[in-house]
Amino acid sequence: MSKTDKQELGAWGEEEAASFLLQEGYDIIERNYQVRKGEIDIIAWHDKYHWGKTLCFIEVKTRSYGEGSAERATGEKKVGNIFHSARMYCLEHNIDIDHTPIQFEQVSVYVRNKKPLIATCELRVIIPK
Repeated sequence: MSKTDKQELGAWGEEEAASFLLQEGYDIIERNYQVRKGEIDIIAWHDKYHWGKTLCFIEVKTRSYGEGSAERATGEKKVGNIFHSARMYCLEHNIDIDHTPIQFEQVSVYVRNKKPLIATCELRVIIPK
């Protein structure tokens, strides 16, 4: 089965995001981690100024320039799925979430004339109680 144009754009955006993160000093440990209720595009370790070595769960959104805001494309349901997937990843890999700094991030990739324009932003999320 062949990929749709949207799937191809998304896969290309993930490659661009991964290259960007590597240049920024991220150590990518997993890509496209999937569990029953969700997926995380990129999982990486990164040294953060305040917390030191931090486990980062990264969502990648790719948009053609002028197609709308990639930053706003991660809705509440998707955020919940990312949290669930992150918990499952930590359980599966014996990561102590009480003593490991964890950060949720989003990389937004915009395409104009087949050239990537990358913007990063931290996913601001509230953990459901």
